[in-house]
Amino acid sequence: MTNITSKSRLIRIDMMIGMAMALVVLGHFSIGFEPGWYHPLHNWIYSFHMQMFLFLSAFLIRYTYKPVETIGGYFRYIWRKFRKFVLPFILVGFSVALLACVVKDKTLNWNYVGHSLKMMFLYPRWSETSFLWYIYILFGYYVISPLFFKLPQLGRVICCIGAMFLPMLDGGQLLAANDFCQYSFFYCLGVLCAEWINEIRAAKVWQWGLMSVPFIAYSAWVFGQSNAIGFEFPQLGWWSLVSGTAALPFFYLLSMATAKIKLANKSLAAISVNCYWIYLLQMFIIWGCARLVAKTGIVEQLPFSIFLVITAILAILIPIGLATLCRKIFKSPAANKQR
Repeated sequence: MTNITSKSRLIRIDMMIGMAMALVVLGHFSIGFEPGWYHPLHNWIYSFHMQMFLFLSAFLIRYTYKPVETIGGYFRYIWRKFRKFVLPFILVGFSVALLACVVKDKTLNWNYVGHSLKMMFLYPRWSETSFLWYIYILFGYYVISPLFFKLPQLGRVICCIGAMFLPMLDGGQLLAANDFCQYSFFYCLGVLCAEWINEIRAAKVWQWGLMSVPFIAYSAWVFGQSNAIGFEFPQLGWWSLVSGTAALPFFYLLSMATAKIKLANKSLAAISVNCYWIYLLQMFIIWGCARLVAKTGIVEQLPFSIFLVITAILAILIPIGLATLCRKIFKSPAANKQR
């Protein structure tokens, strides 16, 4: 097992995060005028991309973790994560509530804003800021991590096995309970893989290739039919366990294959370092571009594929630019420099 107190940058993990974040952006183009060919792509992305994102987040939580030994240290740890995740969540949520109020009613209805904020905290999946649900449950996993890491590794393995059955439960939408049921397996698996990083590195390329075959076959099946997979976002149930797990070795293999391509390495690393900013802001850009082309009538002439590519690039580059500017202004280090 790896001594994860000795931390070094993990290029392949960085690249997987970059890929996952790019897929998050590409999966958010159900905007009302997408053509039929986009639906299999959307279904394919939604069958695994957030499972992979949760796995990678848990991996980094464990890999970069500094032991918390006291109750005071635990609360300081939670406060740091609260400032990083929950405060921006509240700020963006408040902004979205204001925008939604003005767009829908043309007036500032504070009762509506208050209702939106209540929904954001109690039912994040069904609030105006439903696209930020990941931040909500990620903070929950940060809260339990110091306690989870205190368990012996065998205990964590048992928890991981037990979490395989949680997607079969209907946890309900209150406090995102259903999402915790859906994704706890990938949290546990990410933690364990961070502890087994040496064994992962030691695996041969052909072994990763062999483990990638099920996902490649599944992907070929998805794109081979127009209405692939009989599920609708966000309920994937137990299938999310299968599709999400199958995707992990494939994207690790893909990161191995592209790690030495300078442009791919640099681009995906930049996305990885700034993924939090991209996640917070990308929907504003997608919605803004969609509204712009719809109002101007360009949507009738502009091929959706071109709109998809241009808007996706903007949804990635603009947050990276803003993040870079803020770091220069406040002279703060890159968010994930420890990687």
